[in-house]
Amino acid sequence: MSKMTQLPGVPDSEDAIPGMAYFAGTGPLGKTCGGCWHRGMFRTARRGFWNNQKQDFDAPKSYRYAGCAMFKALTGEYGPAISADNHACKYFEAKNR
Repeated sequence: MSKMTQLPGVPDSEDAIPGMAYFAGTGPLGKTCGGCWHRGMFRTARRGFWNNQKQDFDAPKSYRYAGCAMFKALTGEYGPAISADNHACKYFEAKNR
């Protein structure tokens, strides 16, 4: 717990997890990031890979990434990968919608 005054219903600074769109535990009770539609997306490498045969760069590859798509939408940047076990945030959307 931080040294600041804790207000009822307001998340504490320790509830902030890097890469999440909002504070953990502010979403539906009992839900985790593993069940959220926003967790997991495709990310494209910044630049292509050098191909010695063609003596040129190949197109950038995309790969599966366990980051939060809502974090990317809100900040414009990719955040670190987040654990599927984190408590859900207020932007939680069930995968089977």
